[in-house]
This record gives sequence, C-alpha cells and structure tokens, in this order.
Amino acid sequence: MVCLSLLGPCGIAHGQSIPAITLPGITIRPYATDQLDVGGFAHAAPQQPGTGARGARLRNGVRMDIHKQVEIGAIWDAGPAPGGPMRLFEGQVSYIGLKHFVFTAGIFKPSFGLESMQAQGDTVFVERASISTLTRNLATGIERQAVQAESYGRRYHVALSATGGTAGPGEDGNQRAMAFRLVGLPVRTRSVLLHLGVSGEWVFRPASARNASPALSFADTPEMNTGTDAKYLGTGKIAADSAGAFGMEAALAWKKLLFQGEGYDILVNSHTGGSGRQLQFHGWYGQLAYTINGQPRAWKGRTAAFSSPVCDRRQTVLCNGYGVLEVAARYSHANLNSAPISGGNQQVGTLAVNWWPTAIVRMTMQYEYGQVSGGRTPEHFHGIMSLFQIKF
Repeated sequence: MVCLSLLGPCGIAHGQSIPAITLPGITIRPYATDQLDVGGFAHAAPQQPGTGARGARLRNGVRMDIHKQVEIGAIWDAGPAPGGPMRLFEGQVSYIGLKHFVFTAGIFKPSFGLESMQAQGDTVFVERASISTLTRNLATGIERQAVQAESYGRRYHVALSATGGTAGPGEDGNQRAMAFRLVGLPVRTRSVLLHLGVSGEWVFRPASARNASPALSFADTPEMNTGTDAKYLGTGKIAADSAGAFGMEAALAWKKLLFQGEGYDILVNSHTGGSGRQLQFHGWYGQLAYTINGQPRAWKGRTAAFSSPVCDRRQTVLCNGYGVLEVAARYSHANLNSAPISGGNQQVGTLAVNWWPTAIVRMTMQYEYGQVSGGRTPEHFHGIMSLFQIKF
C-alpha cells in the first residue's frame, strides 16, 4: 500500500500536518523551512542602510523513517539568498530502535540550549537572542559534523555529543569539541510546566586555517538581519588554545503564557599578544509569549524545546475563523568586552506579533530597539522586521 497525504497520515487532517509518502515499513516526509525577511532600520546612529529583503532560509529536503528503527535526514540549505553559500543543512542517520534513546551521526544540530533547540520556524522571534547564537556557533548549532547519544522522556532530556566543524565552506573543519545538555521537568501538570536545564560545550582544539595559529571569533547581527546591517557585535579573530560556554535555561508554561530565559558565560583561554590569559564574555535573555487564539506552545521531549502554537480545533486553515495568533516580548543582553578584546556590549528589547493563517504558513511583524556600547563604534537603533514563512 502506498499512501500520499497532504493532510496527515492517509488523509486524516490535523492542525500541524506534514505531507508524507508511506510505503511498507517506510515513511518519507518532505521538509521545508523557507523564509522571506523584509525590514531594516527605522532609525540608527550611525546611520545604516535602509530596508532590505532576503530569503533568509531556504531549506528543503526529506526525512525518512525506516521500520521505526532508523531515521535519515537529507536537507539542503540554499539561503541566505541572494549571495549566501549553499550547503548541506542536514545529512544524518539516527538509530531509534531502543526505547527512550537516540544515537545520531552525520551533519545535524547537536542538543545545546533551549532556544537553540527550537526549530528555526518555531522560534518566537525572527532571530534568536544574540547570546543563543554566539554560544551555539562555538561548537554546536546547525550544519555541525557530530555524533550524539541522547535519552528523553515526558519529564527529561539528556544528551552528550562530540563535534567537529560545520558542513560546506569555512575554516573550522579541524575543530574538535564536546557538548552536553541535561533538562528536567520538576513540575508537569495539565496547566503548568516548569522546565530547568544546564548546557555546556568545550572546544579543546580550536580551528586553524592553513599556516595559521588556532583561533576563534564571536560575532552576531542585532537580532535581525536583512543583509543590509552590520554585525555590531564582533571580537575579530582571537588566538585561542581552548574555549567553552556554560549556562542555565528555564521555562515556565502556564495555560497560554510561556516564559523562557537563558544565561551563559563564555570562557576563552587566549594567547593574544603573546601572553596567556582567560577572556570572559557573557549574556542572557528573558522572553514572554502569549497565545491569543489556538493551543499554546507544547513541550517536545525529543528536543526538550517548545513547538509553535497550533489550532485548538482539527483545522488547517483559519483556526476559529482568523488563524492562530501570538504576541511576545523579549529583552536580551550580550557582552563581548573582556580586556584587551572590545567586541561590544549589546542590549536589545523586542516586541512581536505572530500569525498562522494555516498550519504551514506564518507571518511575523517585529519591532526592536537596541544599543551597543564599546566595540568598534557605539550604536543605537530602531528596527522593524517582517517575516513570511512556509514550514512543513
């Protein structure tokens, strides 16, 4: 029997459906996360280029389940477009035949941090908080060559991974690191969920380009990126012997309200200037999201993170007549200043409205105000960003 379904398994519709091809013992699910970002700086000092548009993420491929024993993912990333480097986003094999355990190898996103483990299409805001991006890019994050063992259930998630460089062009192919994540739900009832966790990663062999000493760098855009804005936060290359990031994550879900936050310290054992020293960077964020219409964000044990809100009825179009609505606010802080490195001290406040008219289409309007002290030049800015997304 072959079942081709655009609504769910064998034609059964549900709120967060995935197109699937079902063969005897094999299920193939096409995958897509395609995003168009349009926006820019309403005001910035120094002045920045105006409105820009780009295909921020153009990730398409398939995921396959074989006899509920093996999962295979093959996803290509053609974004950001125009001008971005096309590369393999995911090329991994997972063994899932042992209950509550998963063993994965290949190119994928190892488990690290709460916001990092939310799929990009499920994040509350258009971009993650800067501290989440800075830490995940050190040794985990997307397109990472890695092996991982994890165990999960209704109230816990544990993962340990060994990672290398990222797929595609870059200079980090010879990097080597370890990462872990431990999450528990001390409270889980029908109306309240409390999530607590810790994550850590350690780069014991930083990447080195040909004929160059090992080095690391930390940089991020101001939590919005249309391709016109600079990376306000940036340390440049730091000669390093090793580095790590360690921190805590917490979330409290009560009915339709979700609070989540994370805080991290980044340590770099550097020999900048010919003398050894330890650099210390840090950052944190806190955010609130409220689902106005629809079922609120649900916790998923496999990733120990929260999904997008969905319709509270078995509908895929215009839930309750006007779609799923969510409002959100976030404050974030990231400090990349540690003598003699002056990478910038950034603070950003963000407001957003998310709307899902159908199960696979999302639209977002986001405003943020931020300022950066230290670094190359002081900055302050007002930014407006819109997102159109197709995800299944």
